[in-house]
Amino acid sequence: MFSVPPFFKDIFRHLPSALLDLISWKEMIYEVGILSNRILTNKGATEVSNELKKLNIDHFELVSQLKDSVPNPDWGNKILMIYFYQIMNNSQLFLDFRLKLFSQSENKIQWSPGGLWAQMDHDFISGIRKVYQGYYFNDDALFIKGMLESGLVKREWSEEKKNEVIEVFKKHFSNGRNERITFTMEDFQNSFAKIFQTLVKNKIQLDKNFLYLGIMLVTLYLTLDELAGEYDVSSIFKDCVDHSSRKQNDFLNLSP
Repeated sequence: MFSVPPFFKDIFRHLPSALLDLISWKEMIYEVGILSNRILTNKGATEVSNELKKLNIDHFELVSQLKDSVPNPDWGNKILMIYFYQIMNNSQLFLDFRLKLFSQSENKIQWSPGGLWAQMDHDFISGIRKVYQGYYFNDDALFIKGMLESGLVKREWSEEKKNEVIEVFKKHFSNGRNERITFTMEDFQNSFAKIFQTLVKNKIQLDKNFLYLGIMLVTLYLTLDELAGEYDVSSIFKDCVDHSSRKQNDFLNLSP
């Protein structure tokens, strides 16, 4: 494997080796180079921070320096909310959700995300939004539309082939519509291994967008695993959508 900075080596060891069968080495090297430079220089991070601040997330603030505080499982509720707010509202996203980047001051969760950010392509992020909404609002048509829009399913496939990929992605959500979820890296790795095996089998090529999403999910799962709480992810997501739609008249265009 090509030489990468320590941060990425730690992230990649949590992702199945099949990732390198799905994203070209050339693109991987190029993107890791860009992201590494942002970590070192913070280039562009101020703009991403300003966009996130516009969302006015309750009981949350972005900071350059963290307070000393002892983590507790309740943090996970707010960290999940921040993850969903970014995904559902912005296309420029901070990617690093490791626990060491969070603290608490009075009733606010603080995040110092550093310079690791990425710009997701419109079709991909729009598709991922539909996947989340389709799942948590039990709308299979919207879920499938999101899979198609994000490029994870191809329109020309047979229904059997489409259903195979769609079902393996649904299983990744661990019945989060109806149950409180405990996040573990073991579950994440097992789930992603099955997803990647299915994508390789069906000859799907991924691009930089899935790399960005993978980094976000690895760091998010690492944090939630460490916090060891149980989370009503469905309610957190729906609160995010409700809060965002009340604050933004043009929140999402999700018409069929």
